[in-house]
Amino acid sequence: MDNAFIVFSGTVSNLVVIEHESNVFSDEKNRRLGALATLGLAAIGESGSAATSLQHASGGDIKLQLFRCEIAGKTVYGCFSRIFFADGEQVDIVAEPQEDGGFYAYSVRRPIDHRLWLPFYCERGTHIHRKINISIAAWWSSIPIFLCFIAIYFICIYDKNVSLSYFLELVGIFLFSGFISFFFFFSCIYGLLKGFAGYSQLAEKIFLTLGYKNPELLDMNKENAQFIKDCKEHGEFYYVPDTKQYQQILVAPCVYHYRIAPEVPEKFKLKE
Repeated sequence: MDNAFIVFSGTVSNLVVIEHESNVFSDEKNRRLGALATLGLAAIGESGSAATSLQHASGGDIKLQLFRCEIAGKTVYGCFSRIFFADGEQVDIVAEPQEDGGFYAYSVRRPIDHRLWLPFYCERGTHIHRKINISIAAWWSSIPIFLCFIAIYFICIYDKNVSLSYFLELVGIFLFSGFISFFFFFSCIYGLLKGFAGYSQLAEKIFLTLGYKNPELLDMNKENAQFIKDCKEHGEFYYVPDTKQYQQILVAPCVYHYRIAPEVPEKFKLKE
């Protein structure tokens, strides 16, 4: 894996959020921001009209928002599905330095309510991503074998005079066809899902930078679910009560809750 990103913390100020692609090119700074946001999407496998396609993903439920702000005297920009961190809030930034002196944010962590902003589809490490892909491919590829058994069952039901030799021959033919179909569909489906490997690699790079011990095994969907479960069982277990962040929406696309933030390794912290 390439070198990890860098992490720095500070208070958000001068936050600008661009909610629609038509606003991206309204001024020079926004044009710069829009270009860098698209480059950021290209880094995880998106290209071309990435902003447009992602705005219409999932029936329009997931929308791309671009942002620019100042954090600890540094210009930070990037894009996430929802931007609801705000001026005056303390955040941790996982970013990559840019040639213009700014920083492109790949992740934002808000400690007060344990939220973690991640790029689209970057919620799992490579090992978990591969395991889920195998499960999905195997499940869908099992359908031909299941249909073969259904066909054998109905043949036996409707033809009472089937001989044992014919029955065994039929079973052999169907099983052979079924397993050939299984491996064919498994290869095709797994190959398609493998195209998302770039997302898990980027996710793993982000998790590594944040200090997670086994980033390849981290699944933020499970982490988010465990967070919610703990809160239901123990009350506002991770929250700081009576804050505006506590009142914000519990679920947002590509924004996850985490339980315990690991210590960021010194080598990944931005050196002033």
